[in-house]
Parts: sequence; structure tokens; C-alpha cells
Amino acid sequence: MVMVATTGAAVAGCGSTGLPVGAQEQSVAIVAGSTASAQHPVMWFWDRTDDHVLVAYNWDGEEAGTVRLSYARSFGALQSPDGAALVLGQARPVSGARVVGRASGKVSWARDSTHLCSFRQPSGADPVAQGIGTSGTVRPGALFVEDPASGSSRRVTLLGRYGGEAGLTILSCSLPDDRAVVGETVGGGPPSHLAVVTLSSGAQVPFAPRPPGPVGGPQGIVASPDAKLVAEGSTGETWASGFDSVTNQFTIYDSSTGAALATIPNGIVTFSDNDSRVLTVQYLGNSNQEGIYRLVDWRDGAVLWSAKLPHAGVLTRPGSGDVLLEPTTSWGPVPGTQGARQPFSIPIIVRADGATLQLPEVRPLPML
Repeated sequence: MVMVATTGAAVAGCGSTGLPVGAQEQSVAIVAGSTASAQHPVMWFWDRTDDHVLVAYNWDGEEAGTVRLSYARSFGALQSPDGAALVLGQARPVSGARVVGRASGKVSWARDSTHLCSFRQPSGADPVAQGIGTSGTVRPGALFVEDPASGSSRRVTLLGRYGGEAGLTILSCSLPDDRAVVGETVGGGPPSHLAVVTLSSGAQVPFAPRPPGPVGGPQGIVASPDAKLVAEGSTGETWASGFDSVTNQFTIYDSSTGAALATIPNGIVTFSDNDSRVLTVQYLGNSNQEGIYRLVDWRDGAVLWSAKLPHAGVLTRPGSGDVLLEPTTSWGPVPGTQGARQPFSIPIIVRADGATLQLPEVRPLPML
């Protein structure tokens, strides 16, 4: 996630495009095989000094390659789980990668570097800005699985019966596991209606935790990358101030049966890719700008690593319990603007056993 603080100045070269989802140009690019593959996954960042370069590091902390981009004012990017492909918003690669197709709608990777899951209109057209049609009725959306390289696209199922297509969220989508967890938001806040979707058939089953959660619904929801686990929390964050704290907890459920499997203190940020770990956070000082992050074996509650860090973005290593944190360690000026600032990060790889490895300073990848 990219956070940009401004004093009324536009930020050139960073942040999201500002266009409605689906209205911006989204291309899919495959990076050079010498940089990344399923066997050699990488993590992508924005170069510390060159606004037109993305830099990749492997999970051993070594620089693996770069991609040079061409864009007009700003761009966004979404890397595949192994970093072998990128969805680029308002940008095209000049070197280090090649465009293989286009992406449409609200997209997420389908747990590989080939397919995308997306929300669009049932006809396949890009989403519209609002979920309410001109007649005042709710306009449903549809979940699609697409292969940008071949241009093929398959409608999986209709969704959005409560708040329309504008309120749909993909919490997790995994083609290898043939399932997705999707949410629907009504009136803002976290998704209040969850469904587990079988991608091959389009069958959808409402997620029904046992025992049921709070009447008003959970304030925080996280799904595992394989869509087999769902975690719901009493609040979206955990706050601590001095010696007084409000204890938050998340309960982890089997997404198919709704059975409760474990309850974990603090807020869950993400599951590891192999479902063996969760990264949790306890925010400090009544703000989400700093917190105590912990890597936890959720099955026995063992804390394997912890550190107090500024607010951090996260990535997970495919097939592993390793995670990467991107804490915002400093802010710097944006060249060519007045009053605008951009974040810098010194990323930290946390192994499944709690060992750590620090990367050089970079800028977080601009959000798609």
C-alpha cells in the first residue's frame, strides 16, 4: 500500500491513478524468466531513486532483476504471488518484461501467474462507478476467471444481490484450489455477506461461522490465500495505550464448514501462503501508524517473532510460512511537487521459524 501525504499538491509518479476501477488501462506483463519464476519467486518494489524502475529481490535478500516502465503521470502495480507477472495500471514495460494481455475490472491474482479473478458486469463489461442503476434498482456483478495471455474469460457466478457490484470484494481466489472467498459490503465497512465459491462450477455457499459471530457482524475479516480459512475479528484493529489496552481477538474458521479452529489475540494481518502462520498486529497509541507485529503459529499459539514497527504492508512467500513486512521507515519529498511526501521502507523478511533478513531501502510498490 502506498500512502502519500500532501498539502494540496498532486503527486506525480506515485500512488493510484485516481480513475474508477475498470476505467483505467490495466495491462498484464510477464517478467523475464531470469528474474522470476514459480521455482524462484521474487518481491517487487519501486526503486529508491528512479521513478521509472521496479526492482525485484528474491527471498534470500538478493537483487534479482528490474523492469523499466513508461507512464505519463502515475501508475499502479499488482504482483502475482511468485512475482513472475505484474498487473500494471496506466503503465507499460520498456524492458525486463513484456505485455501479454489486458486485465478488466477489480482484479486479483488467482494464486498463480497466469490467471486473474475479477469482478465485472455480468456481460463482461468493466464495472460502473455505482451499484445502483438509473431505475434505482441494485445492479448485480459477476465473478470472472480470465487468462490474459490467451484472451479467454469465463463467468463463474453472479454476485452483488445486496449492495450491487460496487460493494463486491475478493478476499481470496485460488484457481489451484478451485475456490474463492468473496464478500459484499453494504453501506461501507468490512464485508457483511461472505460466500465460498467453487470456481469450476460457480456454486456458492454462504459462509456461516459456528458459533455465530456478533450480531452486528465482524469488524475485520481475512481469508487465507487458498481460501480454505477465514478469520473474523471483533474489531478491525487492536489498540494499546500505556498500561491500558483493549484486547482484540480473531477466530479462525474452516471456510467450508464454518467450524471454529482457533482464537488468536490481536488483529490478523495475513495468513502465510501455506496456512501454517498468521501475522498479527497490536496497534499502539490509538493510531495505526505503529504497532507490535507478531508471527504466530496459530494452531498452538506460539509467538515465533515480534517487533514494534511503523505501519507495514505485507507479502507472503509461495508454499511457505515466510512473510515480508514493508514498514514505512521514512518519508521524503516528491521531486517536482510542493508539499508532497512519499514513503520509503526497509523491508524485513521473517522466516517461518522467526529468523529475519533485512533488505536495502526501497519505495513500496504503488497500489493498483
